Amino acid sequence: MFSESKRNKTLLVGIGFLAGIAVSYLSVPLYKMVLMEIWRDQFSNYTFACDQSMRVHFMAKQKVALDTTESNVDELKAAEIGLLDCQKYDLLQKKMKRWGLSDNEVGEMVLQAAEAESGSLRKVIQIHEIHY
Repeated sequence: MFSESKRNKTLLVGIGFLAGIAVSYLSVPLYKMVLMEIWRDQFSNYTFACDQSMRVHFMAKQKVALDTTESNVDELKAAEIGLLDCQKYDLLQKKMKRWGLSDNEVGEMVLQAAEAESGSLRKVIQIHEIHY
């Protein structure tokens, strides 16, 4: 009887160990999905704002390169201030990685943000396209 009790305890410990492993494997994707959902809207807003700021800055630099007027230089300075939106984007991106999201998961959120702001493939292309 003593050995049967010992076997039952060993079996229970083994089952508990396997159940713990299963729960840990299942909880990681759920944890990451929750994090992505928590930051989805904020990250989407920062992604779109940074993308717009970079586009405006690029076009302002092109204007100054073609014609260095005071108006164009002032526009470039204003566009440089607009790049602060990218600082918020970068900080949130680093925070998400620190909390455990991978580059692929953050990249997925970037694509979802572009898709959410656009609604169609033509608009997604326009968002990512640089115009001169």
